[in-house]
Amino acid sequence: MLLCGVLLVRSQTTVTREVIEAAKNLKLIGRAGVGVDNIDLAAATEHGIIVVNAPDGNTNSAAEHTIAMMTSLARHIPQAFNTLKNGKWDRKSYVGVEPKNKTLGVVGFGRIRVEVAYRA
Repeated sequence: MLLCGVLLVRSQTTVTREVIEAAKNLKLIGRAGVGVDNIDLAAATEHGIIVVNAPDGNTNSAAEHTIAMMTSLARHIPQAFNTLKNGKWDRKSYVGVEPKNKTLGVVGFGRIRVEVAYRA
């Protein structure tokens, strides 16, 4: 039984018509992240339920992860790790390149692109 009237979900949780109709006191559905495609908006609207999302919720994490992955690839970290895991230390083969003083092209229009460009 829903007492508070609020349902908070993430991307993997589907809020179907059945869920909405079973929650008699539901007033608001909040989606932690971008988009609301996992929520039956028609059913929510029919029942007067407000649906909101938090599009900036993971922007910082996604931008930082992008920078980390670019650095990892520039320095050949995945390849070096696999070699080391197999009992070899071949330091000279995995030096890579320094991202410093390089040009980065960022394609896109969203919040994450802006944050990646800012950090770079």
